Amino acid sequence: MSTPTPMKHAPSQQGKTPSQSQHGAAASPPVSTPFSASAVHAAFSPHGPRSSPQQFKKSPATSTSLTAHPANGAMNFDSPSAAAAFGVLGMGGSLDLGLDNVDVGALGGLGAMGKINDDEKARRLEAVIEILSQSKGVVSEAGLERLAKRLGLECLWEDDMGSDPKSRTLIVAGSALELLIILSNNIVQSVSLAFPDSPEIVTKHAEKAGKILLDDLMLLPGQSPLTKRLDKFAANFERLATLDKLSINPGLNLYEAVAGIYESLERLHQWDLRKIREDPALVGKSDEYLANMVLCTRNGTPVMHARNRVGLSLDYWKEKRLIPSSSESMASYMAKYEETWGMLISVALLGDMAIPPVRISDKWVSADDEKVNLGDDLQLGPPATLDWLQPDNTIIQAQDAVKVAADADSLKGNGEMMGPKLPEVMFMATLDPPLNVPLLIWQEIRQLGGDLEQPELVYTTLDSLMFPIPPGSQNDPSELRTISCIKEVEFKPPGGGEVSLKTHRNTLYIHKPVYGKTLKEIPFSHPQQLIAMLPFLRQYALLSKVLDNSFGHKADTPDTPEPHPSSKSTTTTTATTTNQDNFGAFMAGSNKVAAKQVIGNLDGSPQPLSVDVTLSAHPVPRLQIVFPFRSATANVVLEVRPNGQLHVESQNVLDETNSTAPNGRQRRPEDIGKVLETLEHIGKWCEFIRSRWA
Repeated sequence: MSTPTPMKHAPSQQGKTPSQSQHGAAASPPVSTPFSASAVHAAFSPHGPRSSPQQFKKSPATSTSLTAHPANGAMNFDSPSAAAAFGVLGMGGSLDLGLDNVDVGALGGLGAMGKINDDEKARRLEAVIEILSQSKGVVSEAGLERLAKRLGLECLWEDDMGSDPKSRTLIVAGSALELLIILSNNIVQSVSLAFPDSPEIVTKHAEKAGKILLDDLMLLPGQSPLTKRLDKFAANFERLATLDKLSINPGLNLYEAVAGIYESLERLHQWDLRKIREDPALVGKSDEYLANMVLCTRNGTPVMHARNRVGLSLDYWKEKRLIPSSSESMASYMAKYEETWGMLISVALLGDMAIPPVRISDKWVSADDEKVNLGDDLQLGPPATLDWLQPDNTIIQAQDAVKVAADADSLKGNGEMMGPKLPEVMFMATLDPPLNVPLLIWQEIRQLGGDLEQPELVYTTLDSLMFPIPPGSQNDPSELRTISCIKEVEFKPPGGGEVSLKTHRNTLYIHKPVYGKTLKEIPFSHPQQLIAMLPFLRQYALLSKVLDNSFGHKADTPDTPEPHPSSKSTTTTTATTTNQDNFGAFMAGSNKVAAKQVIGNLDGSPQPLSVDVTLSAHPVPRLQIVFPFRSATANVVLEVRPNGQLHVESQNVLDETNSTAPNGRQRRPEDIGKVLETLEHIGKWCEFIRSRWA
């Protein structure tokens, strides 16, 4: 870079403006000035100029005019552009770098960075890390190793000495876990899972868990290795890694603790099946029907490594539990695609919670199972009080506890241990899927698990959790909320015939909203506490399913198999409005649905069936359903009770004219609730009553 030549004209001619120079001699050709772009870059660049130090010393940009100027002295510029630039930046003759005239609003908030404290910076950094950690990457050697190390496990690579030179084995090891993954050119070939030094109640489930992990990593037909994500594998493997990270070998094997709960719950499940088969009222029922009845009305069904999820789950509810499968293919479809509610049982750090820690035992309930027989009403819950046991506490010896960094706080200053201690780990049940419940029910269920802490004050209503408020819209919880949608419901005429579509205009009214909370995790210390929660969980699982089927946004997807004819419904339009919204839209002429309600369909098309539902959630959830029936209007009030029972509070559907079915069977009011329990869809329920009981 050439050094600018110093100016040789008189000082009086420096810094002349164009207006001054137009009366003098003709303008001279542009010359290099001390404040040209190259000079400024050389003077202020942290790397300095690329020329020699001698040239740097001779540069006018480094003269005392820039460093030793008077505090308030004027500075002249040879270039009008330089003067204009420094003027815009608010830099006067004293080189005031305050940049008062610069608008930093367009710099993405950089001007406010100096005002951010350390806590805010840490919070933003954690938010960025959380966003980045949501992507687990693709299935590859580097991706698998990075995931294992992120979970705190040891990794070791071994090259295959066989015929495939590209084959490598990733060995992942923990306190009680060993995972072998064989890859060839970054494509997974096999997975082997083992639990060394674990008892048989743990190792007997290892093969099933390894098969799920392999399915998560194997390429699907036609899938590219570049698009195979690690997300499913990471979710399953993280459950195993959590148990391993908090285990202490040999003092505390948390795989054994979870497997012990499974052994007790499975023994209880088999007892439920034996008892229900002895009921004379259920003679001739299929095994599938009885299994669903135990699942949804008794003590639930424990499953280990099922439904593509690694770990123990206590299932307590199932979609279309009262509709039997007509064939093996239909049974396979229902098992794969129909929703099942359960609780994934794992562990978590105890922290400050006043809950008894984990205990390792498979004797949570006695071998006799039944203690006192109280009755035989299956619909009101278990017919007996079970003989629950209290296993002894699991004690960690001092020499074992020193292995875990989480227990470092228990060390004395000289490195000595305080002696034997209880584990600092508790059992944790994670709801799959999470359940929206009223705030009081949320607190009651948590207290059943032993959590006596008061919930934080929330201002979210239960209906806004089930049907979120659209972004940007105004919502007053004290105001009546209206949710409307148009659905096409498949209808099969009685006695057979072709299936047709019926159009319904469904409207949900919430007059008195209650505060709600999403139930995600429940700490507990004994499986007896989980059994006590099941009736309440089933109550709101049924409510959420009925409302979602009738007013939700879900529609059939083209890439799934054709569902059962009675299960198909399509949402065409959905809207959430208030009374003020409806009135304003109607007056403006933009609410076509409201206009059709008043003037009908001008094109002569069939008018959609109007179904109005009013939801109240306090003190118990109720549904008031109003729809056209015969030449009048049907009005049915249903109460959603524990264990997912629909009790008919009032109705005007059945009277002396239709209380007897064509086959001579006597219809009862409770049949109205049983039909909705079976169909789990208000639109299909209305069509059933209108077509068969009218």
